[in-house]
Amino acid sequence: MTSGYDSLAKEFLAELIPEERTKLYNDLLALEEVHKLNQGCTYYTFKNLKRAFHRHSERRKRTFRYMNSLNNELTIHQIHEQHFFKNNYCIHVYFNEQECTYLFIEQLLSILKTPEVARLRSFEKVMV
Repeated sequence: MTSGYDSLAKEFLAELIPEERTKLYNDLLALEEVHKLNQGCTYYTFKNLKRAFHRHSERRKRTFRYMNSLNNELTIHQIHEQHFFKNNYCIHVYFNEQECTYLFIEQLLSILKTPEVARLRSFEKVMV
């Protein structure tokens, strides 16, 4: 499925204006850092007893929303979940309202990190 994510990511980024690309890149770098720290981490707390009595609760920490010129929409939710006293962190990624895995974010980041060929100039050797 990563090859499908590769083409989706390239198409999405190709139609994104440069300012939005820069903002997306910065947001994804921050998201990657948080994800590395919290991936697979769970913790138990007895601090919020009112919420603990609910079987399941979710709180969105941050939501990122980007739309390109072809009206393709990328939505990323950072969520804090609580099941009784157990707390964990997760990220939900949606592209055009279809859920994707975190691999889509990794694919976007890898494309954004590679320099564009158009920006690089090739210099020819001039003999004098």
